[in-house]
Amino acid sequence: MTTDKSLEVRWHVIFIGRVQGVGFRFTCSEVGKRHKVSGWVKNLSDGSVEMIVEGKPNSIRDYVADVCDSTHGRVDDQEIVKSKAAGEFQSMQIRR
Repeated sequence: MTTDKSLEVRWHVIFIGRVQGVGFRFTCSEVGKRHKVSGWVKNLSDGSVEMIVEGKPNSIRDYVADVCDSTHGRVDDQEIVKSKAAGEFQSMQIRR
């Protein structure tokens, strides 16, 4: 199977809601294993969670939806900025 990295994109996502202290980052990491995405996720001081995720557009869309579904309504809102992928990640990592 050939993967064309030039078709990948990057999403910078801020998740707003009850997303800290509930295993949200761990869920992002575990759900990432089921999707062909890579990047990182970390808590922010304002109580939100920041994510950088790269992959094919459909994979990222499905991944973010799966994260929201897997966290049982803890996400109230998302801010998403899309850009070109840099190809610098191998997996979904939890950052501190």
